[in-house]
Amino acid sequence: MVNVPTKLPSIDLSKAITNENDFSGKAKHVEYRARANQPAMLCTLVMTDNIDSNGVARYPVGTLPVMDPATDETLVDELGRRSFTTSIAYGPTIGKNIALAYLPWAYAQEGRKLKVEYFGETYPVEVASVGYKPLYDPENLKPRS
Repeated sequence: MVNVPTKLPSIDLSKAITNENDFSGKAKHVEYRARANQPAMLCTLVMTDNIDSNGVARYPVGTLPVMDPATDETLVDELGRRSFTTSIAYGPTIGKNIALAYLPWAYAQEGRKLKVEYFGETYPVEVASVGYKPLYDPENLKPRS
C-alpha cells in the first residue's frame, strides 16, 4: 500500500481558522499548519505521450512511481515519502491519461515535466494543476452555454 498524505493542507482544501477550543492533537495540528509549505501537494498530471516502445498506445492503471526525468529517480519529499500516482484513468473529454499524485513541494509547479514508469517503460507526464483545478472547462462556461 502506498503511504500518501491525507491532510487537507496538502490538497489545498484546508480552512484558514483553527478551533479555539483545546482538543487532542491540537499542538501537532497548529505546528503542521504553521509550515511555510507542506512537504507534498496533491497534483493533477496528464500523460503527454502514451505510446510504448512497440508503438502500442497504453492506458495505465494502478499506482505508478513519479520520477525526475533528469535523474530517473522516484521523487521523495522532505519526510522521506516516495511519490506515486494515487489514481490514473483515461479522460476522453481531454483525450489524455489523467493521474493524481502527491509531489514534493519543490516539484509541485504547473507545467513541470516529469515521468512515470509502467511495466518497465517510462512515459512523460506534465503537472497540469496543483491543488484543485479542473482540466476541462476551468471557467465553468459549458453549463451556461
